[in-house]
This record gives sequence, structure tokens and C-alpha cells, in this order.
Amino acid sequence: MRKRYEIQGAETDTLIDELDEYEYSKRRNIHSVSPTTSLFFILLLLGLFGIAILLNETLPTPLKLSDEKNYPNAFITERAQHDLKVLTSFGPRTTGSYENEALAVDFFKREVAYIQQQANVNQKIEMDIQTVSGSYFLDFKPYGTVSAYGNVQNVIIKLYSKNNSKHSLLVNSHFDSVPGSPGGGDAGFMCVLMLEILRKLSRMPERPEHNIIFLFNGAEETPLQGSHGFITQHKWAKEVDVLINLDSGGAGGKEILMQAGPGQPWLLKYYHKIPHPYAQVAAEELFQSGIIPSDTDFRIFRDFGNMIGLDFVLYKDGYRYHTTHDRFSNIELGSYQHTGDNMLSLVYNLANAPELYNPQEQSKQNFVFYDFFELFLISYSERMAVMMHIGISLISLVISIKSFCDFGLGLSLSSLKYVGLTFGAMVLSWIISGLVALGIAKIIDILKYNMTWYSHPWIILGLYIAPIVCCCCSLTMILNNFYKKSNLSISAQTQIQLHSERLLWTIILLIGTYFSIRSVYLIFILLVFHVIAAGLIQILSLQHSVKEWKIIYVFVMLLPTLNFMKLAQQTFVAFVPICGRMGSYKNPEMIIALLSLIFTILIISSFIPLLTLTRKPSVVLQVLLGIAIVSFVIIFTPLAFQYSGDPESPRPQRFWIYHTSRVFRNETNDIYKKDSGYFIFNMDRNSPHSVKNYVKGLSRMKPITEDCKRSLFCGISVLSPKVIPFLHESTLIPAEQPIIHEPISLKLNSKTSITNSITQFSFTATGPSQFTLYISAKPGAKLIRMNLVPELPSNPVIWNGRPLYVVLYTWGKEKTPLNVTLDFEIPPDWNSSIFDIALMGNFKDERTYVKTPHFAQFLREFPDWTDVIAWIGVYESWVY
Repeated sequence: MRKRYEIQGAETDTLIDELDEYEYSKRRNIHSVSPTTSLFFILLLLGLFGIAILLNETLPTPLKLSDEKNYPNAFITERAQHDLKVLTSFGPRTTGSYENEALAVDFFKREVAYIQQQANVNQKIEMDIQTVSGSYFLDFKPYGTVSAYGNVQNVIIKLYSKNNSKHSLLVNSHFDSVPGSPGGGDAGFMCVLMLEILRKLSRMPERPEHNIIFLFNGAEETPLQGSHGFITQHKWAKEVDVLINLDSGGAGGKEILMQAGPGQPWLLKYYHKIPHPYAQVAAEELFQSGIIPSDTDFRIFRDFGNMIGLDFVLYKDGYRYHTTHDRFSNIELGSYQHTGDNMLSLVYNLANAPELYNPQEQSKQNFVFYDFFELFLISYSERMAVMMHIGISLISLVISIKSFCDFGLGLSLSSLKYVGLTFGAMVLSWIISGLVALGIAKIIDILKYNMTWYSHPWIILGLYIAPIVCCCCSLTMILNNFYKKSNLSISAQTQIQLHSERLLWTIILLIGTYFSIRSVYLIFILLVFHVIAAGLIQILSLQHSVKEWKIIYVFVMLLPTLNFMKLAQQTFVAFVPICGRMGSYKNPEMIIALLSLIFTILIISSFIPLLTLTRKPSVVLQVLLGIAIVSFVIIFTPLAFQYSGDPESPRPQRFWIYHTSRVFRNETNDIYKKDSGYFIFNMDRNSPHSVKNYVKGLSRMKPITEDCKRSLFCGISVLSPKVIPFLHESTLIPAEQPIIHEPISLKLNSKTSITNSITQFSFTATGPSQFTLYISAKPGAKLIRMNLVPELPSNPVIWNGRPLYVVLYTWGKEKTPLNVTLDFEIPPDWNSSIFDIALMGNFKDERTYVKTPHFAQFLREFPDWTDVIAWIGVYESWVY
């Protein structure tokens, strides 16, 4: 058959010479796409999305004990799952509880003793139980805190090297859990994986080149104290050079490499060797930005041990994270095998790496890394990334100029105007798409129908993605209609738009490269395939063909499209559950709208000009608009209810509630106010109004505005600096006094004038296993020293115009008081009070506190689609 080619029209200005109606219709019919082809393309995109989900969900086949004879060196899932079943059977393991300090520690002692019995005779294994006390400054952003601990426990096992190496690889996770949670995923799962890895390595006939230290730390949720105790005080800490940190923000799925380095690309040489690589430098930059409201022990080892390493996190099914639903039975067996295979390989290879002899002397540089559909890892230095980005940008520019010339676009005013309008239409369409998406988010927030996608993520497709695609298409269609009778065919216009779109991404790539944003590798990938497609079309001279160039272009762009879809699915799986614990002061609709905007443009921008090739493109817009309207209507119906209490697939609304007794003292330390009530930390945007029809006590809600003006942190317990923004949005319900068996105490031991301008106060604080001190100097006075840290943090909380310092304290194996010495600088003639101090005790262990009948009834009123973590609190304040 004879191919059809359009007339190039190189001798005339293609934009001035207009076609008559007959010629226009004829050419449009030749180059346009039939409805059948359009339907096939839509099905193709849906199929790609299905493949993306399948790639993310596919896990390796779990091995049973019966498989061990055929795979003697392989990770055995069945044994690891049994260990987790035993560990989670103890119930919640909060630091200081019997379950954590006795049952869990005994479990590890017993299992390690059994591993020692089964070990190869050539192996040497030593176990040490560390009981440690200490303090340090935890530099959270934007607010830091002083973290102190007493007698917390770590279980530490050392697998010795063959040549008495002075260097060790550290593998760390934690066995404590948050109140109320069995801690199956976070992080009991990682602990039993470490046991199985130790078991396998200990049965090998040959010792590793370097020592391997397995740290099961008992105080991570407190937060991050057990790891500090090890790295600053344990006898083996100084020989540790490299870290593998294992933690969880979900239950099951695949572990993602969350952080690497810092600045040590050689580590990835050994990560390359694992069977199932799963890594994205974009995840590292996102995590380090502080957007995700969590942290791991990796920070402690990096900041206090000057260590390098790899930080891995589970993130799937984050709905269970820190809830009563985090049970061992919910974790897929394939998850054990996936993470077990990877970590066994990684630990073995790193323990035999020659770089461990001098890890800090290796070349230091930032690097980019990402997996290629989990088949292998791609990594390169940031310097190499800059060269690659500049190279692809130049190629992109050259191909665009060559193509513009091929279509007869020169330097004439009309040509420049057309290219400028094409480029501007794309930029404007992205801006309008963003405004529309954020506008929808704002409207939904005003109407108080937030988070309907929390239990039904498919709503995001209609609520945000459809309007974004609609906006992206509209301006391009308007531009094509304006130039519909130009001498440029609709096919040529489409290719010019594709080149303009690539130039726009090229500019964004260069901007991101200039600001050292490593995540722009995503745009680099897009441009590589875009350039390949455009290059093939140029080389084969198909730019003037009717169908051939479209087929080549779509075929080449399938791979990056699948990659972006896979990454989008990963991101939404992680972020949708996180929106349930970001606090009521943040609008989660904005976050989902922005994520939808970014990924929709990444996925669809390469195909938007092609959509205008359909014979009736307005039908596409009408369908998209219809989907958006239907989705918007659905959010007001019971079909889109935000939460679910299904035990097989829970989507609970979280509530932290504590029954507290409060005592406030004035300048003379006389009690001016004494009350009690139920405090509710509102964990998401719908709290607490979502349960008003269920919980009768909410009708007695009382504002805490006055408490916030007069008292430190409104008289509310701060378990972490990350919850400080929650305080003003918290709910207080007046109630009866709680039952307190163990009162808190703050004893002033001494007050000493060090100099005319410095006064020192010494206190002893006692209370439950976790309590908090708030300290704030009066205006004119200044806290200059504290015995718990070498120097005071530079970023204290500013509360009512005054610096406020937070001390988080935890004791573990046995009750230990906290001794605090404070030095204040005051003017020489100072004759009034110097500072406010408050002590807040948190009774989190359900074995050691009793709920009042009214409190128990109050908690029972919460519907089954909520997850309620409750404890008892005592707050007292003084002035000195």
C-alpha cells in the first residue's frame, strides 16, 4: 500500500496559508483518530495501571520448614512467622511495662540461646543485655526536645568474625511498641527477621570477614532512646562502622530503602546484589523533608555515632500503624520472604565487604538511586546526574529545533507566535489544573466532607485526576481549534505540541538540577524516552506519516508511563493512611490534590496532545467532566464514608484519649485551679465532629483557650514535639477525677546563687514509666544550662512569646527518678519568680491503671470504625 504524507510547504508560511473547509475536513479525517482507537488507548492506559498495581503487590513464594532441606541457606518464613506470633502474644510492649522489660527480653534470651545451640561449631556468638541510662538533645524539626532515659534495656548479639576484626556491621530494630498496639509490623516483624538471619548465618561453616552485631532495642517509641544508649555507651559501639536499620510505618508489603549514606555510594554496590531491590531517592528526599510525621533510629546512629548505612521501612497498610490492628496475622507471608531474602543477602555481603576496614575513607558524594521495576538497582553520583541532565537537555533542544524546521516553522513572526502560544497554553493548563485541584480541595474542606478517599482511594480518580486531565486538554483543544485551518495538519500540530511539552520538562529538569533536587531523575527518565521516540521518528523520517509516528511514539512512552503509574500507586498507598494521623490542623485534601496533580501531569502530559487527535475531542472532555461530577456527588453519600472497622481491612479513625487530673499553681505556688477531664488529641481533619452522634460526652466539650494563655502547653501532655501543633485543636471534656495509684512528684532539692546573676535549681522528678517536664523562664530571665545536655537547643518552642523547653523521660527495667539541674540568668536586682515548670505523668500500661466506670463507658461509645488509644495522665505546675 502507498503511505500517505502531508505536503511540507517549506516555501510558504504554513501558518498564514489557510485551507478551505473541504481541504481542512479532508486532512482532519486523514490524521484524526477513530473512536475505536481512542477506546483502545484508554484501555491500554488502564491495563498499564493494572500492571503497575500487580508489580507493587507481587511477593515471592514463602518458604516453609519443609523447604529447608532443599534450601539450607535460605530465609525460612514459617519459622519467622511463628516467632512473631509468640512475640505479639504478650500484648502491647510499652517501655517500662512487664511485657517489654521481662517477657520480650526473656523471649530474645531464649531464642538466642537456642540459636547458639544450633550454631555451627566454627561460629562464636555472644549475647549481652544492656541496661542503660542517659540523655541527649533530639533535634526534631521545627522543635527539638531533651530526651532522657533510665534503665532501658537492649538485647545485643554479636556474631564474631573469622580474623578478630575490629570492625562490625550493626543490624538494628526495636521490640517495644506504642500503647495499645501489639506491634506486629512496628517493629516485631523486623525483629523476628533479624532472629532468622542470625540463625542462618550462625549455621554457616565459615565466619564472616567482619563482626555482625544484632541490636534489639527496647526503647524506640519513647522516642529513639534505646539506640542512643547503645551507640554512646555500649562496649561494642566503637567498633561499629556501618548500619542496617529496620523499621516500619505499616504492616507487610515490601521494605523500601528510605535513606542511604549519607554520601557513601559504595554501600549501594552491595544493595545491587539483593534479589528484590526496592528503592527510590525520591522517598529519601521526601522523608528527610519532614513531611512524613515519623522518624527512625537511623537519625540517632548518624548524628551521635557518625555512622553510615541503609535505612529500610515497611509502609504498606499504614492504616494499622500504631493501632490495635497491628497484629501478626495481618502480615502477608510473602512480606517475610521478600524482606528476609533481601536482608539476609545484604547482611552477608556487607559483613564480608573490604570497605568495612576503612568505611570513612571511601569517596564521599551524593548519589541518585532507584530500582528498575524491582529487577535491578540503578545508581550514579550527583555529579554524573548533572552531566546526564545537561546532555539530555541539549539533545532535546536540538531535536525540537530540527522538528520545527521540518514542519516549516522558521523565524517568522507567525511561527514564533504559534510556538509561543503552544508553550504558553501548556504552562497555563498546568497552572489552571493546579488551581482547580486545590480549589476542589478547599471546597470539600469548607463543606466538611474531608477524606472520603481514606477508605475508597478510587474516589481520587474522579475527584481530582479527571478534572486535572480535563483542564490539561482544554487549552490544547482551544489552540488547535484556533489554528484548525492553518496549513499545518492536526498531526503536525500535535507533534509540535509534544516537542513543546518536552521542552517544558527540560526547563523543569534544569531548574531541579540547579537546586540539587535529586528527585528530578523522574523527569530525566521521561525525557530519555521522549527523546528516543522523537529521535526514531526523525531517523525513520516518519514525522509526516499518518499512523506510523503515532505507533512508535506511544510504544516507546509505555515504559516510563508504567514506571510513573507504579510510583504513583506506591505514593498513594503510603500517603493516604498518613493523612489519618497528621492532625486536624492540616487539610489532607490539599496533600492529595497536590500528589494527584504531580503524578497526573507526569503520566498524562506525554499523551495530552494525542487526545486532541480524536475526531470528537469534546466528547473526551464531556466524559471526564461527567466522571468528576459523579465523584463529587458520591462524596456526600454513604458510599463514600471515610472509615471502616472491618478487621480484615481496617480503615479506622484514630483517637488518642487520656483521662487526666490537673493542678495549676500561681506565683506563690498556691493552687488556683484544679480540674480533670478527658483530653482528645484530634488526629485527623474530621475529629472530633465525626463521632458526635455516637459519643454523648462530646456535647460537654469545653474550649481550652484560657488554659493555653495561662499554662504551659495548655496543661496537655506532649508525647513528642511533633504533636505540639495539635494542642490548640485538642478537645477537653470535663469529667470525674481519674484513679491514680502512683502520684507524680517534683521535689526541689536546692536553690543556689552561683553568681549575682546566675541561680541554680536542682530537682528530682518521679512518676510513671513515661513523664514529661516543661520549663519556661519568665520574661527577663533566661535558662542558660541544663545538666541533661551539653548545651541547650537553639530551637526551643516559643510559647506565648517565651522559650519553652521540653524534657521527655522514660524509665525501663526499674523505676528510676530523674535528677534535673537548671541554671537561670537573671538581672542582679531580680526579686520575683524566675520560671514556670510543669510535670506530666502518663500511665500507659493497662495492667497498672484502672479506668473509672464513666471513662470506660465513654470509651465504649466510640464506634467500631475508630481506633482508640487511652491512658491516664496527671499534670501539675509550679512557679519558682
